[in-house]
Amino acid sequence: MKKLITLLISFVLITNVSKAQETNIFLDYSMLEVEYYENGEGEMLSENIHSYVMGLNTTLSLSEGIDLVGAVGMSEGFDYRFASTNLAFKLSSNFNLNLGCGLYMIDDEKWVPQGLDGEDPSNKDFGLNFGLAFQLTDKLGVSIKYNIIEPKEEEGIGSMSINSLSFGIILK
Repeated sequence: MKKLITLLISFVLITNVSKAQETNIFLDYSMLEVEYYENGEGEMLSENIHSYVMGLNTTLSLSEGIDLVGAVGMSEGFDYRFASTNLAFKLSSNFNLNLGCGLYMIDDEKWVPQGLDGEDPSNKDFGLNFGLAFQLTDKLGVSIKYNIIEPKEEEGIGSMSINSLSFGIILK
C-alpha cells in the first residue's frame, strides 16, 4: 500500500507541477549485487538478486545538447523507492548518455543498516548512476543503466553494499 501511495503522489507531482517537455513510463529488469548481514549481524552475505523497477521520468531541455531528466520509481524483488536526477547528453537525435544521482529509500527485509562509528542507522542512501538510452521509435525506447546505490568499502569496515545493472524499456 505504501508503494502505491508513493507512486500515485509522484505521478501527480510530476504531471501537475512539472511543465516539462515530456513524461515517460519506464520498466527495468535489474540485476543487483547486494552484500548484507543476515538479520543485521553475523557473517556478511553476498547475493545476486533480480528485481523489477517501474517508474516515471520527465525531461526538461537545458540546451540543444543537454536535457535534465527527473525520475521517481519503485522496485519489486529487492524493495526500494527512489527519486533521481540525470543529465542526458544527446549523442545523436535518438541516443543519449545519462549521468546522475538519486536518493534511495530501501525497504527490503535483507537491508538492516547498522550505523558506522556511532552514527544512527538509516535505510536512505544517496547513489550514483550512469547509462545509455536509445529511442527506437517515437513511442518506444530502450535503456541500460548501472547504479551504485551503496558502494563497496574496505572489508574491515563491515559496511553493506548495493550495485545494479538494469535493462529497460521507455514508453512515451
